[in-house]
Amino acid sequence: MKLTLHKKTKKFILIILVFLLLFAGIQTYNTVTKEETATKETVIFEYSCHPSVDYTVYILPNELYPGTELEEGRYYSKRLLDYIQADFAVEYQGSDSVPVKIQYQVLATVNGYQGQAENKNIYWTKSFPLFEEKVVEIEGDSWNTTEQINFTLDEYDALAVRAKDLTGMNVTNEVIVELLGTVTTKVTKEEVTIPFSTNLEIPLLEDVFQVKKSVGEPIKGLVTETEEAILPVDRVKVSLFAILILLCIAAIPILMFVIKEPDELAMLRKKNSGLIKNYGSRMVAMKEIPDMEFSRYYQVYSIKDMIKIADEVQKPIIYVPDENTAVRNNELLIINENSLYRWFSA
Repeated sequence: MKLTLHKKTKKFILIILVFLLLFAGIQTYNTVTKEETATKETVIFEYSCHPSVDYTVYILPNELYPGTELEEGRYYSKRLLDYIQADFAVEYQGSDSVPVKIQYQVLATVNGYQGQAENKNIYWTKSFPLFEEKVVEIEGDSWNTTEQINFTLDEYDALAVRAKDLTGMNVTNEVIVELLGTVTTKVTKEEVTIPFSTNLEIPLLEDVFQVKKSVGEPIKGLVTETEEAILPVDRVKVSLFAILILLCIAAIPILMFVIKEPDELAMLRKKNSGLIKNYGSRMVAMKEIPDMEFSRYYQVYSIKDMIKIADEVQKPIIYVPDENTAVRNNELLIINENSLYRWFSA
């Protein structure tokens, strides 16, 4: 089958192919030569620090309780209280061996306040260290310690009474026995400080009291390092543009040398065949046009004008079929009495 395309159509397609070839070439060059970077974040160190506290209440020997040791979570009598034992613990764990510095101490803080829970309004406060601050320096990936503190409530009750007499404030009082500290690690050039705390809260000036202890949640974190990484060449993108380039290179010579332009005779036949197909219901094919004398000759501008004239004079459009051009001499006629209307398709 012979492939043909009109000259203007071939030219238009050729321009598109050349444009696609240039576009694909430029994009391929840019993709291969352009260096793209991405920010990469790498975890270089992970850590956790878990403070906790447990306690035991010791009471004076008496005839109501079988022993002198009471477990957590109970109501306790101030009159029977001997002392409270607090067992503080801290556990640190790192993902690598690094220099570590730990500083901590236990404080007893007496508060005078009003309100409840997080809405406390503290009017006065006084702190007492239960031991001097301790400093530990190691190089490793783990560390832990326990500290046992025994304390009574008498001196804190006495302070609350003195404060009430001194200030005249009728407020609620409490003592908070708290382990406070920090773990400082040095990772590469960065120092990471991890604060930790855990405590016991005990009401003062109460005949019956409970001990509230904080729930020590593990403190976790990580240290990251950011670096710029060069991305590899996008091979999929390059492959797609390479395929497009090859297709364009193959299509251009085919379009120029294989696909031919139709000759003038074929174009005329195609045009006339289209006229017959579109307006055949208004046309009559004749073997010959009779020789006639006409007083008026009209050269018509277009096929649409021929259709209008045929409708106006109620006459068909006539033509003589031709094997080569479909319409002999490319001539369409309307005969109306002494008038001849003629239109040439070429």
